[in-house]
Amino acid sequence: MSARKESSLEIKEKKSILNLIILLSCIIISGIVIRIYYLPNEVPLTLDALLFFWYANDITIINSLPLDYSPANNGWPIFLSFFFKLYNSTNFMDYMLLQRIISIVLSSLTAIPIYLLAKKFFPKKIALIGSTLFIFEPRIIQNSIGGLTEPLFILLISSSIVCF
Repeated sequence: MSARKESSLEIKEKKSILNLIILLSCIIISGIVIRIYYLPNEVPLTLDALLFFWYANDITIINSLPLDYSPANNGWPIFLSFFFKLYNSTNFMDYMLLQRIISIVLSSLTAIPIYLLAKKFFPKKIALIGSTLFIFEPRIIQNSIGGLTEPLFILLISSSIVCF
């Protein structure tokens, strides 16, 4: 009799985990879709994003860090250069779009550590709502389509807070 209760509890727990994975996946996918909807395809990067783009492009071309110049923060361009090496195009606008898409994906993946962090303080349903509010917050969406470093920073900081 107790073995049946344990197995039914295990089945309910597995269903609960599967439902959670499906809901978080839906939140992430809808966050990506909304960001791509607002993505300015034909507008080139500007200011810091452009500096990061050219530095990552130079890393890709010469296969080492450029010695002539360096931005204040070269972690994001080094990260981007790995993707630039995998992507084959002759149009620099394609690489700018790739930079923005990487930023969008990283921003949307932040839903996972935000959910895990909220789950430590609130019930699971409220944690899902918190994760959803974070993903659909307009300033976060605007920040992620710029191709800047902030989505990677937010993802790493929220992940490190969850780990501590």
